[in-house]
Amino acid sequence: MHSHVHLFLQPSEAFSLEKTMHFINGTYAREYNLKNKRKGHLWLDRYKSIPVESDKHALDLMRYINRNALRAGIVTEVGKWKWSGYRFYAFGEPNDLLEAHPTYLGLSTNPKIRQSSFRSYVSQNLSNDREEREYFSQSKFIGSSSFAQALGLSTGL
Repeated sequence: MHSHVHLFLQPSEAFSLEKTMHFINGTYAREYNLKNKRKGHLWLDRYKSIPVESDKHALDLMRYINRNALRAGIVTEVGKWKWSGYRFYAFGEPNDLLEAHPTYLGLSTNPKIRQSSFRSYVSQNLSNDREEREYFSQSKFIGSSSFAQALGLSTGL
């Protein structure tokens, strides 16, 4: 993913999604461009904010994000992409940029069991990887049709 990033963020009042993305796309991009003597946007498109319904859907999204570099052919193994959070979740590798998602923490109170559960979930052989990719990359929401209706979104059904 040299042209885009995947972030799974849970905004708060102190750190709204809008302010966070403004910082990344504005302040950080300016500093990066100055340092690297370049101009223009760092990423392909404007950011998309996609609401996620539940813990199950959150785990599915975490699997999608962590398998993305493998799916794109950038790496040959999940977790080899240096910008992935996989090693943080799967092996407990320290990462100051990440905070464990509550859904992940709910897998077990025992860190070793939690890490093993996450590794197993991410490595599941998916019956239709292409369908999953389309779902996560093109959806306006991640969840059930009743969740979409509560958000005032069309399910397209």
